[in-house]
Amino acid sequence: MSRISGWAVCCALLLVIGSAGCSSSRSGGDQTAGSSTATPTVSASSTEQSTPPPVPGPPVVAEGPCPYLDTGYVELTIGQRIGRVETITVQGQPAPDCVLYRLDETAAVTIDLTPYADPIAAQNAALALVTAAALPVTDIGDYGGVLVSPGQTLLAVTAGPLLVSVSMNQESSLQARELGTTVLEALPPP
Repeated sequence: MSRISGWAVCCALLLVIGSAGCSSSRSGGDQTAGSSTATPTVSASSTEQSTPPPVPGPPVVAEGPCPYLDTGYVELTIGQRIGRVETITVQGQPAPDCVLYRLDETAAVTIDLTPYADPIAAQNAALALVTAAALPVTDIGDYGGVLVSPGQTLLAVTAGPLLVSVSMNQESSLQARELGTTVLEALPPP
């Protein structure tokens, strides 16, 4: 009999503790409109932190010189004539992207600047761009890689939270590295 009464006491105790917790959470709803509790404040701050950043506006494409890469320098570096240059400005970027076109209107060099929330995210994005087949690049920016494939080269390096990718219509890691170094030197530090 004492076993049953001990069991009953234990269950009754759990019921009382559980009811006390429920009644205190219910009593929060009986507060007046002017009062506040710590729970809504915590919820509000966690909601603010989880809100994604605003979506940037549409890119603005314009003809004109690349602000951080001289056309004459590009022509000498890659050995091709450049017919025109497009800049693509996206809100939130430190500088516009640049596309340098050959005289036949095919893209010779494309520079893409992509800011990330932190350096690790930028490095992961760089590695995703060039894949595991890329040669590692540790002497330009913070980290990255260069991938040479038939008819093109892609260099993706980071400087803090900024990903800089250089795409060329030639198979030359040396030329891509020279262009990437020049771009990083011309940009303001992150």
